[in-house]
Amino acid sequence: GIARIAECHGTAVAAWPHPGTRYEGHHPDACRKGWESSATVRATEPRMTRGRDVGVLAAVRLAAIGLVAVGLAAVGCGVVFASAASAQGGTRGERRNPEPLRPGITVLLEDQLSSIRGRRVALIVDGGARDERGDHVVELLSHDKRVRAARVVVTAVWTAESWPSVGAGPIGSGTAADSAQLARLTVMVDAVAHGTQALVVDLLDGGVRSSAAPWIMLAALRSAARHSMPLVVLDRPNPLTGEHAEGPVADSIAGTSDALYGLPARHGMTIGEIARWFNVTGALGVSLHVVPVRGWRRSLWAPDRGLAAMHPDGQSLAAAQLAMLGAFAPLAATNIAVAAGPGRNSVRVGAPWLDAKVVADLMSDRLISGLKFRADRDSFIRPSGPVATMPCVVVEVTDRDGASGLRTLIALVQAIHRVRADSFRIDAAAFDRLVGAPVVRQSLLAGEDPDAIADRELAAVVDFRRRVRSVLLYR
Repeated sequence: GIARIAECHGTAVAAWPHPGTRYEGHHPDACRKGWESSATVRATEPRMTRGRDVGVLAAVRLAAIGLVAVGLAAVGCGVVFASAASAQGGTRGERRNPEPLRPGITVLLEDQLSSIRGRRVALIVDGGARDERGDHVVELLSHDKRVRAARVVVTAVWTAESWPSVGAGPIGSGTAADSAQLARLTVMVDAVAHGTQALVVDLLDGGVRSSAAPWIMLAALRSAARHSMPLVVLDRPNPLTGEHAEGPVADSIAGTSDALYGLPARHGMTIGEIARWFNVTGALGVSLHVVPVRGWRRSLWAPDRGLAAMHPDGQSLAAAQLAMLGAFAPLAATNIAVAAGPGRNSVRVGAPWLDAKVVADLMSDRLISGLKFRADRDSFIRPSGPVATMPCVVVEVTDRDGASGLRTLIALVQAIHRVRADSFRIDAAAFDRLVGAPVVRQSLLAGEDPDAIADRELAAVVDFRRRVRSVLLYR
């Protein structure tokens, strides 16, 4: 039970087994120093008997921070220990003197220019491809004296903003329409790669499947494979940490397995790790080199250390807002408007016909961890352009580590449908495409408990974390 609760909150539960006790399975995030850990730990003999000292697992504290499970009891040789990293985790020394956070571009210039020395390169970048001082990658690789000394020549640049789909709302999960988009995108990257000797990619990912970065990375990998050229990824931290992952995993029933290789809605990987996953799972055979981030660990929220979190529309956001907006991406397939704010830790959803007070009360009654809900009126920019003031539900993130975007999305859609089924509209095909699995929509509209729907997605996410373990680069 401890392990299951901890898994729901992204917490690792590890144990040194009592002599004679066997633990089966492994936690998806890591086993270190001989620890055996599991999302569903199952112990077999021995039974608790007199004369044998047995370690006792302490209570789990979830209500306050939703993350930390710590128990320690030792008598004789039996010890059980549960641990987890919080968003500000690490040793006291790390908190006093943290290593400066340096993105891949800085590391490349400092000591890894050999990966592109003497080559003509094409750059695949976006507006967020900047070093820790705010200098853009294109400028750095075009004018830095170290680059000139290494005889690196930038011959072509492709920016993500030139792809119309980047500004057209969230991207799907690999349906036929998405696959067609991917094919067109690959043709665009092919044109940039022509006549060069290497591709260099630097993309600011939003930490969710619906952002553009994973799609652009897959197109770059396919182009590099087609041209038999090396691909260098200048890695960046996942702004939503590398510990938290949430489903749904892209489902083959929705036609999604062919494009993004089972990436969950919130994946908990850096863009470099995603590239490694795509290259291995897709058997692309690309000569891939990832220039790592320095000073980042998986428990770290990168915006806390000065690296920006940006929405695909270019808006600078707090990490909590970015996480919620990513989770609410499927609402683009409904007649509900979504926007950041008010404040740095809130997002709002609204519609002219919304009974915001009733919906907010229903959401509050669910006691969803890490979130508060209230009714308000605020302005939204409609797709057609004009600003409209309308009733809305404000979702305030009080604990970004404990808040579950998937559970909130499911509960919110169900509450709105329950209160105003006469006005609520949902494009089933588009919603399924953005969620990644039609069963989610079918279950929530049928009135099934939102927590039960979310719990069903856990096994697939745990399996995904187990399978990607070999491509992860950071602790």
